[in-house]
Amino acid sequence: MFSKKSFTTLACAYSRTLMIKSRASMRTNPKKYNRFAEYSGGAKLQNPKDLTMPQIEPFFLETASPSVFVAGCAAEEFQVEPTSLFLERVAPHLFKNSDFEHVSPKWHNHSNRKEHGLGIPTNEIPEVAFLGRSNVGKSSLINSLMRRDLARSSKFPGRTQTFHYFALMERSSKSKSPLEASGYLIDLPGYGFAKAPAKVVSTWQKNTQNFLLDRRDFGLLCGIFLLIDARRGISQFDRVIMGWFDEAEIPYTIVVTKADLVSTAQIIILANEICMRYHSQFHSGYGGQSPVVHITSASKKTGIVELMSTIETDFASAFVEGADDEDIER
Repeated sequence: MFSKKSFTTLACAYSRTLMIKSRASMRTNPKKYNRFAEYSGGAKLQNPKDLTMPQIEPFFLETASPSVFVAGCAAEEFQVEPTSLFLERVAPHLFKNSDFEHVSPKWHNHSNRKEHGLGIPTNEIPEVAFLGRSNVGKSSLINSLMRRDLARSSKFPGRTQTFHYFALMERSSKSKSPLEASGYLIDLPGYGFAKAPAKVVSTWQKNTQNFLLDRRDFGLLCGIFLLIDARRGISQFDRVIMGWFDEAEIPYTIVVTKADLVSTAQIIILANEICMRYHSQFHSGYGGQSPVVHITSASKKTGIVELMSTIETDFASAFVEGADDEDIER
């Protein structure tokens, strides 16, 4: 989807454009310049044309894949070379040798909270959930990951109003029971605008919060993939959801969808904004946002195998943590 042209170069070019616009604006508006000088601690010069502004550094770094970025501060802190990440451009082993199956709602009856918490069996099977604003392309992305059209996709926003589980079943396994799955993908109800009565929308969004808290408490939820529409950027709804994740201590990774519908420059601006938010959390010590940003397009199949790799890593990490917990108990 992207050319080999350096993303860093493009980001710096965009930063220079911002500085030129900012200087031009302050030259024609001395009051605005003086407010900037006061805010930044600088002297109120008589001639705003003398103003020099520092170079704005991008907050992201490139990985080996043009569809994945990582926050620069995280790479530095954990001493990871970003270009060594996401070297493989093929489906990882677990996805290559498994198929997804939709799990019947009858199997996870949500009224049975007493035994299993929202009715989902606690069989130490890791889960990842997908959440996003209505019409963000969530169902299409999940179908691309599963390589099957199992998730409901519609031109009508907000069609998904229940929790849908998809079990990742290894082909070599003799058992077809969901209890023997390698992991689950969960399609959660969208938020924001939906063609449903306000009372209904409010109810299932509240249920989503309760559901996620429940899965977090059981220790089965590896994380959430929060989908952001590349055309709209981070909306106020998205910021509220991210704030709630931070407060609830639920880890989440931001995935940009429909990247084929916008320019490369728009993708860079959005990725930089997301990494800047992580940068702020990193230095404050508060928040659960991942330093990794995935750029995807379900229609062009861009960034799909990279997202598969992240999911497989999440599943593998959950099994390792579970084994460590068993050793501690012994």
